Amino acid sequence: MPKKKLSDMVFQRVNPPDEKENITPLDLANVLIRRIGVKRKESRADHAMLLLEMLKFKKEGIPITIEKIAQILGVSQSQSYEEIRKWRTLGIIEFVKIPVGEGFAKGYMLAGPTANRLLDRVEISFKSFVRRTRRIAKDFDDLIGLEAVRQSKEPVKQLEGQQIDDVKEDLEENKEEPAGNDERGQ
Repeated sequence: MPKKKLSDMVFQRVNPPDEKENITPLDLANVLIRRIGVKRKESRADHAMLLLEMLKFKKEGIPITIEKIAQILGVSQSQSYEEIRKWRTLGIIEFVKIPVGEGFAKGYMLAGPTANRLLDRVEISFKSFVRRTRRIAKDFDDLIGLEAVRQSKEPVKQLEGQQIDDVKEDLEENKEEPAGNDERGQ
């Protein structure tokens, strides 16, 4: 599975349809998955149906295989990995191994039993991202402040190569002359 990318966090202002008299769970699932950025653009993948199905499987404690996810999404198995990467980035689903009898049932399962618990996971991911971004912003502000202080001071002359050797010679000459024996003092 590819590494989580925070660049997958894209939030959209999508609201439940006003024109419908009766809003179905599928309608609200569509709104939820668009608002949290799981489905960014129009595609064949049916993320709303996947959310509803995964909630059912979570209540039963059964992990879903990638083949089943591909079937629910209506895309190929390889494309389904790309589609669920967004879910994993936000912490909505996780790969689990659950002991069953003598073996294990492997697959993906929602990280919470309800949509509100899933949204808590999204909030945690988002706040973590913002905290890290604040640290970067603080470092940026500190660097900008240092640059302003440096520019306000008188610039120091940079010495290079032969100039350094000349300064060293001048310092050595000044050390060797005894105090009070300059030309004017004699």
